Amino acid sequence: MTIPHPHPTTSPSPQDLHARSLHRAAEAYLAHTHPRAPLRLDRVTLHGVTYASAPDPAALRLNRPLAEEVVMVALAAREAATLTGSPAPEDGRDARQLLDQSLNDPDERSTLDAYLTVLSARTRARLRRAWSEVEVLAAGLREHGELDAAQVAHRVACAQGIRATLLN
Repeated sequence: MTIPHPHPTTSPSPQDLHARSLHRAAEAYLAHTHPRAPLRLDRVTLHGVTYASAPDPAALRLNRPLAEEVVMVALAAREAATLTGSPAPEDGRDARQLLDQSLNDPDERSTLDAYLTVLSARTRARLRRAWSEVEVLAAGLREHGELDAAQVAHRVACAQGIRATLLN
């Protein structure tokens, strides 16, 4: 009689878990800082960020600042991966597609890659300035596995309060 050998379940390594939590926290933080409809958080987990609504392409075409914010939030996880030197996540909103949908003029579409590069740099800069907030959110994700919008707001406010106290 053959004795069955249980197959070990593959759980993510601590480095993978840490990187994934930072990617999700970066996206959640940037979405939290822009409380407009297509960026209104519902919840964030280690598997992704859930928004209350999807971005409307017509609204993005009419409102360039909104479109840029939506694209920058979509870029956040990838840029957090760049900052930490970890592999970029492959899921989430497609920043390139969102930007393409928001452009009206064919001449603008010819500069899509350059525009995306500029928005990527702006996203990295915002994340660098707010890395303590991202780390606090990531720690909450690792501890609880899921945060809702109120918990994200509370953790961001706490991190900003600590930073203000330490800098004064």
